[in-house]
This record gives sequence, C-alpha cells and structure tokens, in this order.
Amino acid sequence: MNARKGAVLARRPVAMIASALLITGISTGAATAAGAPEGKRDGKFCVVEVGKSVDGGLSPVKSQTCSNDPNSSAFTAAAAPDVLLMEWFWNAYNSPPNLTRIIVSAEEGPCDSSGYRLQPNLIWDNEISGFYTYSNCHRVTIYDGYNRDGDSQYWYDGTGDGPNVGYVGARMNDRTSSLWIRY
Repeated sequence: MNARKGAVLARRPVAMIASALLITGISTGAATAAGAPEGKRDGKFCVVEVGKSVDGGLSPVKSQTCSNDPNSSAFTAAAAPDVLLMEWFWNAYNSPPNLTRIIVSAEEGPCDSSGYRLQPNLIWDNEISGFYTYSNCHRVTIYDGYNRDGDSQYWYDGTGDGPNVGYVGARMNDRTSSLWIRY
C-alpha cells in the first residue's frame, strides 16, 4: 500500500461519518491534499455526468444524481438524454444491485482514443467489484492508485460496446481508485 492510500484509508471512517451528516451535495471529483477523491452519495443508485478530460487530466464531474430507487423520476431523468459509458458494480455481477452509471452529455459523445479518465468519489473508492462498458468504450484500465497510478489491470473487447466484466477478479476487487476508458 502506498503512503497516499494509507493516509486516505486512515481518514476514511471520519470522512464517511462527516458525509453522512450532510443532507445534500454532489461529488465534484476534486482531490484532497493527499490526492484522494472527495464526495458523497445519497442513495445506492447514481448517475454521474462527466466531460472530456483536458490535457490528460481527470474528466470533470458535471453532475451527480443518486436515489435509492432506480425507477424514480429524478434518477431516470438524469440518465435519459445522455450517452451511457460505463456502469460500476459494488458487488460482483451487480448482485445484489448497487451501481453507479457513468454518462456523458450527447455533445461529448461516445468513447474515442482519448477516452475518459475517472476517479471514483470517496464512497466508491476501493469498492468496485465489476463493471460494464457501452458506447464504444472498448478498452478499460483500472488502477489501485489515484490519477492512473499504481498496480493496474487492462481489458479489451473489440466487439460490441466493450468489455462486460461482472467481476474484476480477486487481484483487483475493491482496489480501484482510478480508471481510464477509451475506444
């Protein structure tokens, strides 16, 4: 475990208690001084809208909508006009269901060779057990460090929308701190 991660994990229970006391808020994708993502989640199903990364940096988080009901009007409205890029699963094969959908606005479009560089918020950091990709996101690399650093695993599927990895495997399960998805 690197020093940054150790510092983040040591603060994690306090951060989770503090975020539980907040009533509203969205993940901005901002980083703390130690490099860990900030953020919270109000519900087990989330839609996170991201933009294109600039100069190889993280893709900016434009909005986040969460709900305990995936059929709620707010949740379905948040995802309706956008391009679905990826779904993260808290549990292998999303069973029982608990997921975040990563979307982009239609103007940003599907995956291209630059792709999207993602950093899960504090709730999802080191909790991803599986994922599905869509919209030409044929290549996925997950990293156990922030900003595409540390141990990594790569998947490629040149057919269909991209890799559907219901379970990332024992080596990377609950170790994802950043991702790069691309064509």
